[in-house]
Amino acid sequence: MKIPLPNYLLDIVHKYRHKAGKYILPRLSSTNINLQVKNLVKAAGWNYLLPKNISRKGNMKEIKTRQGSTWRFYQHITAHTMRRTAITTLLVMGVSEVMVRRISGHAPGSKEFYKYVGIAQEYLNHEVRNAYKKLVELSSTSPSKSY
Repeated sequence: MKIPLPNYLLDIVHKYRHKAGKYILPRLSSTNINLQVKNLVKAAGWNYLLPKNISRKGNMKEIKTRQGSTWRFYQHITAHTMRRTAITTLLVMGVSEVMVRRISGHAPGSKEFYKYVGIAQEYLNHEVRNAYKKLVELSSTSPSKSY
């Protein structure tokens, strides 16, 4: 399957093409990719405090970093988070489930994939309800016509 790339990604590919050996882009370990993703998210300014919690025997407990501080948002983000975000975004934008499954490599009937579909559907439901509210507000503020 071929997926068309936006121009800004094509620029990156062209930048590395002259150095290309077996691979066009540099090979990175999953640890290095996750570090790069965290740095990107941090650079975007998403560094607010976001505690990491775990449930033990029904009680929530905050997990601290090795330095004993509260986790920040960017520290929670991984390459897999980005993958999940891309899948959900494609679904919300109306790309068919079949196409998103083909892009993501999920099998038909995949329980994992249908979690994304559920999230996208909740978002769409929320947006439709907001649109209905706006319609009601518009109709109540518009002057009524008498025939």
